This record gives sequence, structure tokens and C-alpha cells, in this order.
Amino acid sequence: MPTSKSRHDVPGRAPLDFVAIDFETSCHADGRPGGPWQLGAAFVRGGEVADTAEWFFKSPERPDAPSFMDQWSEIFPALSGSALVAHNIATERTILTKAAPLTRWGPWIDTLQLARARFPGLPGYSLGELCGRLSVVPAVEGRTWHDGLFDAVACARLALVLLPGRNGSTTEGVAR
Repeated sequence: MPTSKSRHDVPGRAPLDFVAIDFETSCHADGRPGGPWQLGAAFVRGGEVADTAEWFFKSPERPDAPSFMDQWSEIFPALSGSALVAHNIATERTILTKAAPLTRWGPWIDTLQLARARFPGLPGYSLGELCGRLSVVPAVEGRTWHDGLFDAVACARLALVLLPGRNGSTTEGVAR
């Protein structure tokens, strides 16, 4: 369920439709990955961020939030049937596949892989470094890096710069 409407468009880019997502996860004391505690989503329509949404999940970070599965009836329709974009898709793909193993998610587009292919030899490929280098750091009030909503909007803006083509291009051909 979208919780805020905003425009974080990148002028002059291709009219693409996709959902950029970012999960924030907790870690166990021994360093093993824990479960998700936040999901941010940026809905790109016609080549601009048209809407955003976020969900918080019961966790040490948010003990009073509903569980991930208690919110599944909102999350699933928001994400299913769309091209999904993430920066280093492993976490996002793993969490969604565990939640709905019979669902065919995606197609998936990884902005990390796109950036490595388009700009080989950069000193770093973190989401923050790439957005800064390409001048697409979003302005999301009260948010910064490692916030699911902020990172989802940043990933969407990065994807709009990295995805090939303009004027009628689609996400087909770059998804995996």
C-alpha cells in the first residue's frame, strides 16, 4: 500500500515501468543474516518514480510492527507481475522466494550488474557511490542511505540512468 506520493524523476530518460525494491535486514549477534525489518518500493511508470511505498516488519528494530506475512496481502499485489529492480538482487530475490516459493518473480534487473557492465573499472559500485557519481541521489525527506524507502528510490533513479535506450524502450532484454 503506497504511503507517500512523490516525484523523483530523472529528466530525459526512457519511459520504463518497473518496481525498485530494497529490503533492510537485521543481523544476529554472530553475524548471520536475520530477517527483513523494512521494505521500500519505488514504482516507476513512464520513466519516472510515480509512487512509493514502505512496510515495516516485526523485528528487534520494530517490535510493535506487524509481521512480514501479516502484510503479505498488501505486498504481493504491489510487487507481483512487475519487473523488479534492486541493487545486488540477492537479498531481495532470496526474501521474496522464501515468502512465495511458487511465485515466478520478476523479471529481475540488477543495477549493480548494469553499472559494472557500463562503467568497468570504477573504484566502487555501492548504491551510494554510483548515485553520487551519476548525480541521482534522491531527496526523500527525513531519510538517508540504508533506509529501505530511500534506497529503493535511489535504485530506481540509478536504473533510469543505466537502462539502455530512450523513447519507447522497455525493461525487456536486460532482465534476468
